[in-house]
Amino acid sequence: MSCPLQMLKRTLAQVALGYLALSMVTPSASFAKTEYLTSAPAAQSSGQVQDDQFLELNTPSSEGMRLEGEQAMRYGNYDRAIAVLKKSVQMSPTDMDGRILFAEALEKKLLKQQVKDPALYNSVMKQWLIVSKNGNFMDQKMQGRAHLQSLAGTAPKHFESDAKFLSRILIPEDGSVKVALNGNRKIATTEQDPIK
Repeated sequence: MSCPLQMLKRTLAQVALGYLALSMVTPSASFAKTEYLTSAPAAQSSGQVQDDQFLELNTPSSEGMRLEGEQAMRYGNYDRAIAVLKKSVQMSPTDMDGRILFAEALEKKLLKQQVKDPALYNSVMKQWLIVSKNGNFMDQKMQGRAHLQSLAGTAPKHFESDAKFLSRILIPEDGSVKVALNGNRKIATTEQDPIK
């Protein structure tokens, strides 16, 4: 008589354990609606997170920042894109996709300026040189060379060191030389009144 009672207890224990395991694997509807899953920022009431809030949600992955920077570039917010993509490149310097996006954001900001900033021009050249030398694939390297050719009017020669190439294309950041794309540099002249 004790055998069937022990078997019943064992069966009930197995069923209870099964329900417990099932409830852990598939949360109930009441568990899914807990506060931390649906709480929204104060500005929103739908519980959805906007695409420009990746950094605020403490997701410091370079891939997340790269996506956020790419989205900012689509909307024409180049300052935001540059800030986010710079952090992405700092976190993962060997990620050429992130570096290419960073160089593109810098270049688009440079091309948008009426009076080109020499420091920004130099930054663009350095980023595209890194892409042309360290690209993971041949198309990335060629993309870097093509941008250097179109912006500076020249690309690195065979066996030319990075330092020598940069000395040829970089310009002083003090404003003594105006930025002119395609290698057409002009020395800035200040018009002075002639002495009589």
